[in-house]
Amino acid sequence: MRHILANIMTYAVAVLLFSGAAAFAWMRSAQLTIAGEESIIARYQPAEALTFEWHDLGRASYQRNCMNCHRSDGSGWDQYPPVTNAAEFLASPQGRDYLIDLHVYGLTSSRWRAPMPPMGHILDVELAAVINWIATEFGAAADSDLLVPADVAARRGLGLSPAAVETRRPPVGPTGPR
Repeated sequence: MRHILANIMTYAVAVLLFSGAAAFAWMRSAQLTIAGEESIIARYQPAEALTFEWHDLGRASYQRNCMNCHRSDGSGWDQYPPVTNAAEFLASPQGRDYLIDLHVYGLTSSRWRAPMPPMGHILDVELAAVINWIATEFGAAADSDLLVPADVAARRGLGLSPAAVETRRPPVGPTGPR
């Protein structure tokens, strides 16, 4: 009798493990997420507004993703460049594209010893918010120059390498380490 119960328990555990693995595989392949971009955008972009509330999101994103390398005042240090010239980039179409590409695809440059890692995993609304926050906090970006999430979405899918992003840099800002 003990052998029958042991066999039943063994098969029951095997079925439970297989079922759990199958459910987990389905969830991963279905790309289930707890919060989608739509819910985050809805929080910062009311349906009736043409602009989105980016300031708080941008500040929090800078503190979480950027401040470690570029410092709290945006001045950078050692191998990390300052971000105080973002407003200059936003003022030109090539500079706007460069800023977005830099964040989505990363950057490898001979001017700075440390590469910028790609931040393509960050949602469009958050990338637009952090770039806007940097440009207004450390520069004097005009309201007409600020990004919206659709600007970031339009630059995704280009398949640029970090080295290719460097070749697209317009002549704005510092040219090398201090």
